[in-house]
Amino acid sequence: MKIRLEHNGTVFEFERRPMPEGRFKALCVLAAAGAYAGMVWVVAALCGGFGVLMVAVVTLFVVMIASA
Repeated sequence: MKIRLEHNGTVFEFERRPMPEGRFKALCVLAAAGAYAGMVWVVAALCGGFGVLMVAVVTLFVVMIASA
């Protein structure tokens, strides 16, 4: 990735290699897991055990669909 900025006759250039694909995927998985954990925490706080049970059922459904 190369960034080039020009301002008042001054040129700033910065070049950096992109993040490896494996690291990017790992960071995305961590972010998704954090968002999911936060969602489960909020549902548990608002709805109690029934809400957590419903989240578990929906999660099982989504995993079954995604693996098909």
